[in-house]
Amino acid sequence: MRLLSSLTFFCCLYLSDASAQVIKKYKINPGEKIVEVIPANETYSYYEFMPGKVYLKNNTVSLVQLNYNSILGEMQFIDPKGDTLSLADEKMIKVIVVNNDTFYFENVYLRLIEDEGKIKLANNQYCEIVNKEKMGEFGQPGRGSIETFTTMSSNSSFSLKDLVVNEVITIAKKSYYYISDESNNYKVANKKNLLEMFPKNETEIKAYLKENKVDFYSEKDMKKLVVFLK
Repeated sequence: MRLLSSLTFFCCLYLSDASAQVIKKYKINPGEKIVEVIPANETYSYYEFMPGKVYLKNNTVSLVQLNYNSILGEMQFIDPKGDTLSLADEKMIKVIVVNNDTFYFENVYLRLIEDEGKIKLANNQYCEIVNKEKMGEFGQPGRGSIETFTTMSSNSSFSLKDLVVNEVITIAKKSYYYISDESNNYKVANKKNLLEMFPKNETEIKAYLKENKVDFYSEKDMKKLVVFLK
């Protein structure tokens, strides 16, 4: 386990994936704290830390108060001292159950939406910096303003609750739907990935997508798709 103590803006920036749905955007001005702009009910999955169980691959189970943090993309818990911690060694996690929800870790935390036996539907929500503006003279965005894309993590010397930005940044809360194959391998739900995951059913999948005009951002459409794939 590691102490949630920080926020890192990775230097290695990347373009945002167009297949993600933007749920909401937040503009944070110089001098503002991130946690004051993005409210707790938008940061966390639940209004408070809820009783949960963490099942590990070594067959051990931990009973803790849990909550998923979409800013950091991490599952967090409260330790006996009252500190907020984030789960570490995520690859050792088999499954997490909290507040009647089931989470898996597949490089990101996935919340199970629909279980059709061999085929499953899950969702991941996270926050990403989608724009950053350097401030010029008189406190106005400078000509050198650039659009950047990055993620956030808790491996730094800065405290998240006390972090004050010195640039104008825009943070977007995004959502992906994931579908698993019969071997429990998850991929982002889109046409390309579906055809790669189910090559034997390529003709049927293409026909279904054409006939139903599937919206990969719609939970309703995704549930219907999973039923079709099972």
